[in-house]
Amino acid sequence: MKEAEAGAASTTTVWPVDLSRMRPETAAEWVAARYGNGTMPIRPERIARRMGVEVYAMTADDRSAVFLGPNGRPWIVVDVTAREDHQRFAIAHGLGHILLRHDRPHLETPASFGADAPDHRDRAANQFAASLLVPTAQLRWCVTSGWMRNVDQILKTLWVPEDLLLLRYRQMRAGR
Repeated sequence: MKEAEAGAASTTTVWPVDLSRMRPETAAEWVAARYGNGTMPIRPERIARRMGVEVYAMTADDRSAVFLGPNGRPWIVVDVTAREDHQRFAIAHGLGHILLRHDRPHLETPASFGADAPDHRDRAANQFAASLLVPTAQLRWCVTSGWMRNVDQILKTLWVPEDLLLLRYRQMRAGR
C-alpha cells in the first residue's frame, strides 16, 4: 500500500451523524451505542466492519494506517505481529481518524499512540480509541457494581492494558 492512497477515506463514507463536530469521547460513546452490541469487551474490529470500514492485519512493514481502499471504502491496517491489545487500540485509533474526518492521516509510528502524540489528530484519535474501548458507563458499572472485586477482573472484562484502564478511570473521576 502506498501512503498516497491514504486520506480521503473520511470524506467518502457517510454516517447518520457528523461525528467530526463532537468531542472524541462523545463520538466514541455514540459509536459504541449505535454499532456495538452492548457487551464487554468492546470489539472495535466488529464495530468498524458494521460501519463499512474494512480491517486488515498485515506485517509490521505496512504499519498501522488508515487508507482508502480500491473499492472506495476506508481500510484500517494493523500490525499482525503486535500484541492483541495493541491491535485493538490501533483499530479504534484508526476508526477515530476516519470518524473525526482527519484528512490524510499519516502512517502511524509508536509516538502516534502516546498521550503526548505530536500530531493533534493522533491525540484526538487516541482519546476516541480510549473512550471506545473503555466507555464511561461500563467502567462506572465495573467499579461500582460490586461484581468486580479487583483491577484484574476489570482488565479481563474490558480486555485493555492497565495503563489505558487507569487513564479512563482518572478521566471518569474528573468528570470527563
